[in-house]
Amino acid sequence: MTEESVNTMNEPVAIVGMAVRLPQARTLDAFWHNLLAGTEAVREFTPADLDEAGVPERIRNHPNHVPRGVVLEDVDHFDASFFGLTPQEARVTDPQHRVFLETAWHALEDAGVAPHQAPGTVGVFASCSLSTYLLNNILKSEHAGDGTELSYPVLIGNDKDFLATRISYRLGLTGPSQTVQSACSSSLVALHQALAALRDGDCDMALAGGVSITVPQTGGHLHKTGGIASADGHCRPFDQAAGGTLRGNGAGVVVLKRLSDALADRDHVYAVVRGSAVNNDGLDKIGFTAPSVRGQARAVSAALASSGVDPETIGYIEAHGTGTALGDPIEVKALSQAHNARSACALGSVKANLGHLDAAAGVVGVIKTALILHHQVIPPQINFSAPNHRIPLERSRFVVHTRAQVPDEPLTHAAVSSFGLGGTNGHCVLARHTPPTARPAPSSTAPYVLLLSAKTPQALERQARQLRSYLDRATPRLDDLAFTLGEGRTHFDERLAFAVRTPDEARAALDDYLERGIPAGDHPVAAAFVDGQHIPPERLGDLDAAVKLSVPAYPFEPESHWIAPVPPAPAAAQDTAAAPTGDPGALSADIQAEIIAILKKLLGADTIGAEDDFFDLGGDSLTAVDAVNLLRDAYQVDIDLDEFADLRTPRAMSEHVASLLSGTASAWSGTVRVREGKGPHLFLLYPAGGTNFCYFRLAEHLSHDGPLTAFSYPKELGDGEVTIRELAALYVRQMRAVQPHGPYRLAGYSFGGNLAFEVALQLQRAGEKTDGLYLFDAHPPEAYVGESLTEQEFLAAFPHLMASVMPGTEPQPDLPAPRTVQEAVQLLKNRPDWMAANEQDFLRFITIWRRNHEALKGYYPDGKVRGRVVVFDAMEAHPEKEVGMLRIKLLGKEHWRKHVDGDLHTVPVPGNHYTMFTQEDLVPRLAAAFQAELDTAGT
Repeated sequence: MTEESVNTMNEPVAIVGMAVRLPQARTLDAFWHNLLAGTEAVREFTPADLDEAGVPERIRNHPNHVPRGVVLEDVDHFDASFFGLTPQEARVTDPQHRVFLETAWHALEDAGVAPHQAPGTVGVFASCSLSTYLLNNILKSEHAGDGTELSYPVLIGNDKDFLATRISYRLGLTGPSQTVQSACSSSLVALHQALAALRDGDCDMALAGGVSITVPQTGGHLHKTGGIASADGHCRPFDQAAGGTLRGNGAGVVVLKRLSDALADRDHVYAVVRGSAVNNDGLDKIGFTAPSVRGQARAVSAALASSGVDPETIGYIEAHGTGTALGDPIEVKALSQAHNARSACALGSVKANLGHLDAAAGVVGVIKTALILHHQVIPPQINFSAPNHRIPLERSRFVVHTRAQVPDEPLTHAAVSSFGLGGTNGHCVLARHTPPTARPAPSSTAPYVLLLSAKTPQALERQARQLRSYLDRATPRLDDLAFTLGEGRTHFDERLAFAVRTPDEARAALDDYLERGIPAGDHPVAAAFVDGQHIPPERLGDLDAAVKLSVPAYPFEPESHWIAPVPPAPAAAQDTAAAPTGDPGALSADIQAEIIAILKKLLGADTIGAEDDFFDLGGDSLTAVDAVNLLRDAYQVDIDLDEFADLRTPRAMSEHVASLLSGTASAWSGTVRVREGKGPHLFLLYPAGGTNFCYFRLAEHLSHDGPLTAFSYPKELGDGEVTIRELAALYVRQMRAVQPHGPYRLAGYSFGGNLAFEVALQLQRAGEKTDGLYLFDAHPPEAYVGESLTEQEFLAAFPHLMASVMPGTEPQPDLPAPRTVQEAVQLLKNRPDWMAANEQDFLRFITIWRRNHEALKGYYPDGKVRGRVVVFDAMEAHPEKEVGMLRIKLLGKEHWRKHVDGDLHTVPVPGNHYTMFTQEDLVPRLAAAFQAELDTAGT
């Protein structure tokens, strides 16, 4: 057995029915029309839309808020009485379940199968997204109960477990019924499972599909640099301007049969599934949420093998195509590896039109591709102007068409990919279906009886209008139409029938009914049907050569069944940012309780007081990152990591947040109190990344009773270049504001050591004395002498830097080096140790590291430090590949001696340049060595 789950079918499987419920497209015809027209369903949300969605002012006024999205119309509406649900049952049922139920009914009708009368066993394989209706509506209403548990009707109305079984129950289907979940690839995996069930004889027919509806739909989203959400609200698969995707809403269902059964049953066949495969990336990627070239390529190769189709004959691929800068190149690379073909093949992605449909994405891609094979037209790919520079289309077989294409030769094969967050990859191969032989014309001249029915007079009239409109667009064979309407529909009590010999007579009969209310002519079969009798197919006309058609489906009569969330009680803290001015003290009292609740959950603490220190409660650098991001998201304010470290207590945090919201915040000094104390200050200078969290860990193991004070990288420097001397001058001023005169004690790690050295020189020139300079594995200035790095060289080195900081997160070899800072962020944001970090922290971290490294390359001391200098020398070598890429020379720490006018003392410490500060068992040993040197200086 291989790692992939493969459907190697003895015979192909036919797609005999399809249905969609999509934005601006309730029918297959509307969907196909929109694809050919290049319609983008994205719309701009008005202030009224945002009000309806309950978007607070602080969100809608945020510079990263994108007020665009894709809206599925009338999600609150449902024809409850048609399906036998009470209004109360309908209200507590997730709209995803309701829409999927209606779509499944329409798919069966499109297949010419009367629900409740389907022959044989019919399986259901279905997928849906998280129930946001439960979270955002029901649980915020009176239906939430006491909050301890869900009521039984709410549970079965919203849990994914009941999606497929609800269809089986309501439509009377007796085959296997399974909800299938694998995130974004769910509905394609559901199709794969349905194929297996048909292959194994578990069912004679199968429904496969998915639905995804997020409510509220009109809230927009907050874009984060490097994230998956689009910066401008448009999805641009494969494009140079690709910046992410956006949430879509909709549903799709396909009806499947073994091809031999479909032909025997005279079914309408859109396309044929020749093979499929499903696998998972496993550990073969940089993080749980990251995609994998090798994993995707294996899935595609396995599907090709199962289908027996030569990749050279595949002329179109509906890609996963999320429009992300790195996801699309990975997908195209995987396709290229798996195909190894030269013939031209078009690429497309419906996400540009509809956004990301999540659990419904795969099946909607299959429906689009089946329509392409059926109509033999490739629709235009919208939102594409030039390829992403990481996708070498000119050197591949793939092409992206921006105009509709009619292939010169028949398009015989196509394929669909769908890849799930978490690594479950699905791929299937489709083939064009050509009817085996030409059909003979009917031999009889007798009329055909056309049957229509509905549950209400209003629905019957709508159905008649739908059929009349259909006959304006098409001229079907009447035996096909009579066969489909007679055998492929459930017959209800409200009825209409008429006998006709030509399409024109059918049009006239429908006009008679619509204009004069005549339900039937004088034909006895038509009259018998209207009277409620069952009509066997042989009485409808000569149907020996008839086949099923795709004709308009039942017109539901939906009504609004909706639970609106109860508006929250007015409170100052409910939307504090809605008032940009005001008294920060009044805001702070409310915010403090909220922040305490946030910190309790984060730290797992039962009680937290207003003056409790975050780091004394067990917080560390990683949980500080989490805390900062939680505060940013809760209040939409900009808090720096080092700034948070200086706040420390819930009272200080709440006061600061309140001042930011009220517009009364003063500029932060940039001084970080690592630890309070009495006695001589110890000033700490940050390493190259610009943060001081390494010193918090060190301070836990020091017995030094004086205050420890660090300095943050200065925000006021903006994006410009900076020199060591400029930074040192700034910190001399800040240091003297804390301690006006020496003697001063200084320490710095890595880059911070070089910076501390220059600070000591400038203090000496100002007539001040240093009482100890401590350098933690700082390379001597000679190590940096040489040519500066280009931005591309630095970005190429950065993934290796991060691998040193976080062992086990080496860069994936399949990916080229990042070309922009944003791409570097995209590479890093899925790494396990950084899952909580916000993209803006990554951006700042990368940018500051490069500025500081370039500052070191341009620095050489112009004097000697007088007094005692201690260098803590890591006993393990700095990783050679990293220092080579950064153009750092590996020189012994004794090279510092030429820059010291006094005693240079080198202290070996265990670990390497990074682990001395990050490895749990090494930090106490570094602290002990440091404390010993501090004690020596104090004697």
